[in-house]
Amino acid sequence: MDEKRTASNATAEQRNMQKQAACIAGDIDAVASYWATRKQELLADAASTFISFVEPAFLYDMPPFIEPDSFNVMFTEWMLFEYPFRNGRTPLEEYAAHPPAGAKALHLDHVRQICETQTFSRFIIHDKDTLSGMAALEDIQTARRYDVYDPELCKRARWRSGTIGERIACVDGLWVPLANTRLYDRAAPADTALDGPGFFHPEDRVRKPEAEHASFYLRLVRDIIGIDGRYRHTATIPPDETRDRPANVGAQPQGE
Repeated sequence: MDEKRTASNATAEQRNMQKQAACIAGDIDAVASYWATRKQELLADAASTFISFVEPAFLYDMPPFIEPDSFNVMFTEWMLFEYPFRNGRTPLEEYAAHPPAGAKALHLDHVRQICETQTFSRFIIHDKDTLSGMAALEDIQTARRYDVYDPELCKRARWRSGTIGERIACVDGLWVPLANTRLYDRAAPADTALDGPGFFHPEDRVRKPEAEHASFYLRLVRDIIGIDGRYRHTATIPPDETRDRPANVGAQPQGE
């Protein structure tokens, strides 16, 4: 009887986490949809800033040749979470500060928690449980450890001993991926912990000195798809390596 009760409690807890993660994904989708209908306010400057820093190699007809949707997912993530849009606030923070009429209190509470806790990094994968969907991750920059509810990471067999680049946030005590750009690196974490993808490299002092003050995310994207990116020759970005969202604002650098 005790075993059945324990199993039942575990199942109920897992269902609660699934519901909470789905709710958080819906919160982000709502923000993205809001800005998708107002993209004339920010898209041109945001896209110009992003593209001029990253300098995607495909614009020079050089690999990696990534799908437009994958590129737009990368751009949209940066724009929502990092682009200094208005008075130093990102579009996500601007939405939280000046929400649309009719926005529900619970939704706004979630958005504000995401604003306060969201972070992007490459995380060492220490352990993962396919049954519970929980993964034990360690930020390669800070060595901080997180228990993250990430069923997608847990179910992918080849995502095991390297690092996963993703953005996570904590809402009501549960850490979850925000599931825009997700990039797995199979290299041993020790080999990329000091000067791997996303870090400010010695050659950047000449090629891109402003990268020293850029975000880890922006440097990582440049590293893997930029014309001067250190890892662009070995990077492969299949379409399923990023998870698109319905309200993708889209930089559309190829004029599509």
